[in-house]
Amino acid sequence: MWPIVGILLLGLVVWLIEIKPLLKSKSYREISIYSFLLISGLLFAFLLILNMRIPTPLDLLNRIYSPIISSIERFLS
Repeated sequence: MWPIVGILLLGLVVWLIEIKPLLKSKSYREISIYSFLLISGLLFAFLLILNMRIPTPLDLLNRIYSPIISSIERFLS
């Protein structure tokens, strides 16, 4: 619980520091993109703290190509 609170507070502090110049220059598109990237990074940090498995792109490729590879192996044997 405390590591999640710590990362959330750290993310909030970083957001507040980085967002002030963007607000002064009225860069609303950059604010939205920066906020999205920061939130997604915080989400991955929360998942790592909770020891949840984060799928990789290689998992998707294995799921797509494993039936194809097994059918080719059956055809060749």
